[in-house]
Amino acid sequence: MEFIDKVKGYLNQDQVVTTKFLDLNQQAILKNLLRKKVDFSLFGGYEGAELKRASINSNDNFDISCIKISYNPKYLALSHQNILGTLLSLSIEKSAIGDILPKQGVFFITKEIKDFILTEFTEISNVSITLEEIESSDIKSEKDLEELDFTVDSMRLDSIVSKIARISRNQSLEMLKRDLIKVNHLTETKAVKIIRDNDIISIRKHGRFIIIDTSKKSRKGKIIVKYGKYV
Repeated sequence: MEFIDKVKGYLNQDQVVTTKFLDLNQQAILKNLLRKKVDFSLFGGYEGAELKRASINSNDNFDISCIKISYNPKYLALSHQNILGTLLSLSIEKSAIGDILPKQGVFFITKEIKDFILTEFTEISNVSITLEEIESSDIKSEKDLEELDFTVDSMRLDSIVSKIARISRNQSLEMLKRDLIKVNHLTETKAVKIIRDNDIISIRKHGRFIIIDTSKKSRKGKIIVKYGKYV
């Protein structure tokens, strides 16, 4: 993979590197390859960001701009789709765009393209907007979590996938064989992998989930798994 080769290249470099925004899978790959070998940190512009830039061999200079959209809500309803679509229509690389938070009317970009965006991004869906760069200290994550639970005999991955997706154990095994399951953003094929608190499980066509608590047991001795579904 091109991205893996690029990350491996950082192992042999001493110069400061700041990547573009990385998705969760890319962040997990970078952590696995660079951990304990190269100094690096990840940041997306605010606490709880999903897309993040990596700062390697540096003093955490991430160069991220938070842009606030001002508009007339009578004529425009902001959505992730219409903000992202308009940005991409300006021939911006997707990796230069960080999280988009439509409820708060803000989005994050690499500082390198800030001046261009402030000049050229003037409307969404034919409605005029104005932009300004703001501090991101008060920005909050817009992720919603639906909390659910189930009981299970074992914390094996195939059992957990079967319960979460409401499919048979054989179906969960088939999904694992077809690389349709990720644990902590990396593809996982081992059915016997033990899942623990705070692990994040992604199941293709079913969504992304986080294991919240496994400390309690039912009267029949089964593990009560409290988990959240990202919605």
